[in-house]
Amino acid sequence: MRGAFYSVIFLMVGLSATGYATVPEEDVRNKSVLGHIEKVRINGDDRDFSARLDTGAQRSSMHAREIEKFERDGEQWVRFVFDDHDGGEHDIESPLIEQTRVRQAGGVTTRYVVSLPLCIGEQQQDTEFTLTDRSAMTYPMLVGRNFLSEHVLVSSAHRYTADPVC
Repeated sequence: MRGAFYSVIFLMVGLSATGYATVPEEDVRNKSVLGHIEKVRINGDDRDFSARLDTGAQRSSMHAREIEKFERDGEQWVRFVFDDHDGGEHDIESPLIEQTRVRQAGGVTTRYVVSLPLCIGEQQQDTEFTLTDRSAMTYPMLVGRNFLSEHVLVSSAHRYTADPVC
């Protein structure tokens, strides 16, 4: 009786006999497998830079300096300098999507959110980024699940598996 109960529990939570969750084939069929560090491009620029692919982050974030909110044609916009940590400084202006509160170990901060085209491998999508100071971080950009969940499976054992070709 007890064995039948556990068999039903395994089936109910979608676990295989090995204890691993089964993933429907259609969820992985059209996704690229990329490393946890990849070369990326933003905003249609032809310069590549390194980014960390982080399945633990819900939203992507990027290193921004000199952040300034302003109004254009009655809408709120943000201009900032994206520092790619390789000596490149990219002046960017984008409509302000929202201001959001982000919880971290050091407390809660408010960040501006913008949407920019992001290219990783052959995948491109307009992606929301929070703007923050990542100068102390190894990578200037963190790509979160808001991009990854639609396009990418991340391998923690690999790095730099595909050049951006969007």
